[in-house]
Amino acid sequence: MFKNKHAILATAFLTLTMLFSGLVIAQVSVVEEQQGQKAKYVNGGIGDDQTRYMQSIAKNWPLHLMFSQLKANEFIAAVNLLIVDSRDTTFLQLDSAGPLTYVQLPPGTYRITASHQGESQTRKVTINSKNRSDVHFHWKGSAKSDPFDGKPLGGSQVPG
Repeated sequence: MFKNKHAILATAFLTLTMLFSGLVIAQVSVVEEQQGQKAKYVNGGIGDDQTRYMQSIAKNWPLHLMFSQLKANEFIAAVNLLIVDSRDTTFLQLDSAGPLTYVQLPPGTYRITASHQGESQTRKVTINSKNRSDVHFHWKGSAKSDPFDGKPLGGSQVPG
């Protein structure tokens, strides 16, 4: 009987530990809408759960940014992101964007600068009420297509 009590206690402890670990993992994978300087955004895509969630809400966001590196299109985070309009008004500035960042911006033309490990890339994008804009920033290697759907990458690259 004494051995059974230990077995029951050990099983209960293990079950609670697994349950608690699951709760912690669930909390880490939450993606929440946030308010930037002048734009709402969601930022995530780390792990399968976040990536699936980001894909499920994509249609509600007019600007989709994706950050990757190497020839295998490996997702990256910790990207410095700056979005300004044609008057150089800052709409969004993040110190740790990615790998997927979706942004709500009013119609207009914007300059998006993303920096990773000291290397900056800039794209120009026009947001309108009819279409969404997909912009992919890629470092080190030659990414020619979106890893999700295989379509050509969006956004036009502009100097500096």
